[in-house]
Amino acid sequence: MLESLEAGHTSSVRLRVNGEWYELSLDNRVALLDVLREGLGLTGSKKGCDHGQCGACTVLVDGRRVNSCLLLAVALDGARVTTVEGLG
Repeated sequence: MLESLEAGHTSSVRLRVNGEWYELSLDNRVALLDVLREGLGLTGSKKGCDHGQCGACTVLVDGRRVNSCLLLAVALDGARVTTVEGLG
């Protein structure tokens, strides 16, 4: 079990973000919020409390509202993500 927590373990993840598909190679521990902000440059979702309480990181995943700071991106392979940039 500890081996899976060591740095360097990545997974290939496919996400549809604001209508566009992305093939990403991600560290297994990275949160969806960090992928959106740092990986894709979508800075509309903010890192507020980093505990899922403030709602600044809220996005839609498959039509459901979620706190992106609490979700591991690798768990969302094939998901449709809509950020505030995609709502306009």
